[in-house]
Amino acid sequence: MENKSSRKSAAVETLDEGESPFGHQFGNKMLIMSYDSAKGWSSPHIKPYAPITISPSAQCLHYGQTVFEDMKAYIIKHSIHIFKPQEHLEKFNLSLKRIEMPEVEVESVLLGLNQLLNQEQQLFEENHNHSIYIRTFMYASESKLGVSKSDTYEFIAFLSPLTSNTKCHIPEPIKVYVEDNYVKSVPGGAGYTQYGGNYASTYAATSMATQLGYDQVLWLDGIKRSYIEDIGNMNVFFVINQQIITPELNGSIVPGVTRQSIIELARELGYQIEERKIGIEEISERYKEGSLTEIFCTDTLHSLTPVSEIKYKSDTLIINNHKTGPITQHLFKTYSFIQNKTLPDIRNWNYSIQREPTTI
Repeated sequence: MENKSSRKSAAVETLDEGESPFGHQFGNKMLIMSYDSAKGWSSPHIKPYAPITISPSAQCLHYGQTVFEDMKAYIIKHSIHIFKPQEHLEKFNLSLKRIEMPEVEVESVLLGLNQLLNQEQQLFEENHNHSIYIRTFMYASESKLGVSKSDTYEFIAFLSPLTSNTKCHIPEPIKVYVEDNYVKSVPGGAGYTQYGGNYASTYAATSMATQLGYDQVLWLDGIKRSYIEDIGNMNVFFVINQQIITPELNGSIVPGVTRQSIIELARELGYQIEERKIGIEEISERYKEGSLTEIFCTDTLHSLTPVSEIKYKSDTLIINNHKTGPITQHLFKTYSFIQNKTLPDIRNWNYSIQREPTTI
């Protein structure tokens, strides 16, 4: 199989710097692995990026067995690396296990991603050396009806160029609306996973928040509607009296790789950080007394996103005069510098891609 496409990538044919929205352009190739309960996983192989054929009775279309995970790849001085892929794939397997889907072999996926990125090197070149988003997902492919897990599955990974560059440009602050009617998950459910239903179930509340002029929903726990869990699909952090506080993992909060990385990094930088339950009423009280000074979210795509406003019932909480706070700025800059290797990677968070492709 050729290592480089002879045509210009469809992902960047219409890509103007800073204009194209996320998730609308894709690379030329995709990585595929197939699973059969009697045979196990096939070897990874690369195919042209194209529509997939699926049966109308495929179980993923009826019973929800779909899971995804995302990562980012960077090119620095002609060297490609993925940020913390092992951790992302372990998190992927955590989701798969909960949804009764076969776990992937991490080393096999890394082998396939190495080949995929080697064959898609032109994405970096044509996209001004911006970072590349990696989407991996799995779906149940067996053609049968009846509520039971599938015997066959397909794993696919593909690439999408990002328009933000590798320099430190923190996202614009967002405004969030506290949702106290709908809930995202309950203990014992699958809220900590990245299966499709967790995302589809957020659309109604997100649409209502958008109509009110807010960017995201702040989700409360599914039992008492009082403890904070997520903002959108991002983990959330609060700075109160110069201490960083984030909701503890409880089985309904996604154990984000960026979340854990920021916790470790903040401690190394000398910040006090605490993982615990934190209620929306406590946040309201801390705001009124002036001790709540910053809020930010974490996820793979944006790293850190500041929060400038929270709407809770009749109260509007304006955070740091709608500006990004110094602790958020410090964490974002340091984290980004580790990702793009401006700072030494003493933690071995970056996984280097071998430039000599491995035959698949």
